Amino acid sequence: MVKINPEKSEVLCTSKGKNYQQKAYTLGEKQINRHLGITRNVKSKVNTDERLKTGRQTIYALLGSGLHARTGMCPLVLCKIWKTYVVPRYLYGLEVQICTKADIYELEKLQRKIFRQFLSLPERTASSALYILLGAEPVETVLDRNMLSLFLTISRLDNAIEKKILKWELEIGKDFTESFINRIDKILNKYSLPNPKEILENPPSKYKWKNMLKKAINTYWSNIWKEECLIKTTIKYLTIQENPTENPHNIWKAARNNQNDIRKAEFKSRLITGTYMLQTTKAKFSKNQISGICELCTKAEEDIKHFLLDCESLESVRLKQMNKLLSLTELKGGGDKANYKEEDVLQIIMDCSKLSTTSLSHLKANDLIEIEKQSQNFCHQMHKERTKMQTR
Repeated sequence: MVKINPEKSEVLCTSKGKNYQQKAYTLGEKQINRHLGITRNVKSKVNTDERLKTGRQTIYALLGSGLHARTGMCPLVLCKIWKTYVVPRYLYGLEVQICTKADIYELEKLQRKIFRQFLSLPERTASSALYILLGAEPVETVLDRNMLSLFLTISRLDNAIEKKILKWELEIGKDFTESFINRIDKILNKYSLPNPKEILENPPSKYKWKNMLKKAINTYWSNIWKEECLIKTTIKYLTIQENPTENPHNIWKAARNNQNDIRKAEFKSRLITGTYMLQTTKAKFSKNQISGICELCTKAEEDIKHFLLDCESLESVRLKQMNKLLSLTELKGGGDKANYKEEDVLQIIMDCSKLSTTSLSHLKANDLIEIEKQSQNFCHQMHKERTKMQTR
């Protein structure tokens, strides 16, 4: 039996209200003010600040303050570290607590901040782009998955008191909107899954449920992110891959875990998310106090199309790299000479996996990754030449 020393134990109370009264604790027959390992929230709410603190401390312990140890590491490796070691700690036990939208927003905000640091992207990057590039799940979905896992576990416990309580909640659930069964009902409805009554009466096998939930979650977020890509002009060239919550984008699939490849993929990520600083971007942020005209050729506004396809000052580098890219694309496409429209060429450079580029829609995943590698070389060489000319 473990013996607790009353002089070396402590209770930590948080969220103290005006009418808070210290609770008395006894150990054996002796009254104590301390007790080891208890953090008591007086208001019975999710202690978001403590959760965020735990998340930050865990990732900084693994990668150093400011995530400086991440240099040279692929963001996919960093994301795996986050998912494996941090998420279980800072979301632990939340499936049995009532999380408000504000709580989830704060937890989500921390994850998005960390992902931006992993990808070396600025604060203004679209949130959906972070998840698409890394193939990661939002916090909202992690909590939903944990709640459903608990619900399915209970539903398989025949004659258990927990299952009887859920059935009782189901009968009178409409009167208690924040009951566990009502929250489960909302989650199942959100992902278009069977209702709680059906699952309690006939719980699916673990294998069947796992596949059903995985498909439902990926479909749900695919639809939401597709709408965002149509609305937000900064990510209009970004393609949503299959199973986007568990499958990283081609940009990072094509990058090996070395500094050279990571540097190229980081630059490509800034291009595809519209966060690369072109003259039109500077003009927009300065409210046109800075001209949007290209500083290299001074003939047109420098947007993404002008930079990659039109600027005459970059023509020598562009021609060399473009020949390599289009030759590889034609080879993978069957060897026939292709007459691409300008829009298709731009889409191949930005994200060759987009299905609207019909000549590439039949290619295998490995072929698309090879084309993506070449497009990253193209973009990186263009960036180097542009930077060199600007610093002269």
